[in-house]
Amino acid sequence: MAATHQWSESNGAEVVHDGIANINFGSNDSYNLVPATYPITRNTNSFCKYIRCKFTGSWTEISNMKFWKSNGEYKTDESISAGFNVAFATPTQDDQRVTGIGDTAVPTSEPSQNVNSFEGASTIVYGATGVSGYSAYVRLQTQTLVTTPSGAVNSKTMTFQFDET
Repeated sequence: MAATHQWSESNGAEVVHDGIANINFGSNDSYNLVPATYPITRNTNSFCKYIRCKFTGSWTEISNMKFWKSNGEYKTDESISAGFNVAFATPTQDDQRVTGIGDTAVPTSEPSQNVNSFEGASTIVYGATGVSGYSAYVRLQTQTLVTTPSGAVNSKTMTFQFDET
């Protein structure tokens, strides 16, 4: 049997939600968020999202884990920042690009940087003692400026790629 993969999002005081349906951004810290219910006001940030992948099934090793925005156009002065292999913190709307946090623009092509396992290793070994089956967290946040058009943003595709043996 091969490994299967699902998105996971953590909210609040690190309450984990496996098998989420979307990674929508908004003005609330919740999973499977409906943007029309929690819109992002222009010139503000969304709540940051702490996402990761959960692997189940059987495999020998998951490695070479990569994450990037593979499709979807930004609106004027909209951006998405990302921090890789980050520790969980209660999500806020504070700008995650500031000095000391240092998130940068989410890559738009396959990056050279790998996403680690939740335990900090470069691989996830099936059945190893103390291995959760989760990747490390990727922190995402949408930023807007006063010049960003009102209304819904364009849909985007986030890709998580990995090698399995």
